[in-house]
Amino acid sequence: GGWSLLLRVSDFGLDGAAMSERLLEQGVCATAMAGWGESHGAQYIRFVYANEPVERLRGLGDRVRAALSL
Repeated sequence: GGWSLLLRVSDFGLDGAAMSERLLEQGVCATAMAGWGESHGAQYIRFVYANEPVERLRGLGDRVRAALSL
């Protein structure tokens, strides 16, 4: 498996910076990818989970969905 995940949040009408802020409100840290790539970086956020225990990852999907619905 990998150790990070990019999520294209522009599909939900958001940019990475806005989604990163929303996720922080849910207790989740994700990096906005503005400045990454020449033209598409702002559309994405990046989750890094290389060293996260399973318990910390449990429920992450629910918190991401909650951030998307704010």
